[in-house]
Amino acid sequence: FEKAVLEPAFSQTYANLCKIMSSIKFPGEQQKISPFRKTLLNRCQKEFFREKTDEEAVLKKIDELNARTDLTENQRTIEMEDLLYQRSKLKKKMLGNINFIGELFNLGMLSSKIILTQCIVNLLGKRDQQGKVDDEVVECLSKLYTTVGKKLEDECNDEVKKNMFDKTWNEFKGLAIDA
Repeated sequence: FEKAVLEPAFSQTYANLCKIMSSIKFPGEQQKISPFRKTLLNRCQKEFFREKTDEEAVLKKIDELNARTDLTENQRTIEMEDLLYQRSKLKKKMLGNINFIGELFNLGMLSSKIILTQCIVNLLGKRDQQGKVDDEVVECLSKLYTTVGKKLEDECNDEVKKNMFDKTWNEFKGLAIDA
């Protein structure tokens, strides 16, 4: 999982590998969903929702650092660089996870309902105090739509899914107008 997330250029390959591994049945296994697939999808979900908490923790540390008066300018700069580096790593991990989730969807390991209701709606709901969507969230949505857009639109064949797809797509397009 870590390799798939941290090496987004190979996420399609890792997703294919995961698809093959999840199709392997062991003697005596009666479960409809393979334990590997269940564990993988749980990990993707856990990472997806944990990223927001991790991001908030780093932003809180940045605010605390800016409020401190007991540091020299050099100490403040060093600590700020460290926090910005942590934030950059979180962003890379978040984009990698989004890309990997998209590749799993393209291989049929995730449903369109999960992509729409869990991923896209959740990302569109991430707003700051002024109601603005962070640039990183827009980047994640762009990556997700680029990865899954055509297949997702094709799979939204019933009225409910089609309406949800149209609503989220229009909201996403509206982000560009607001920027």
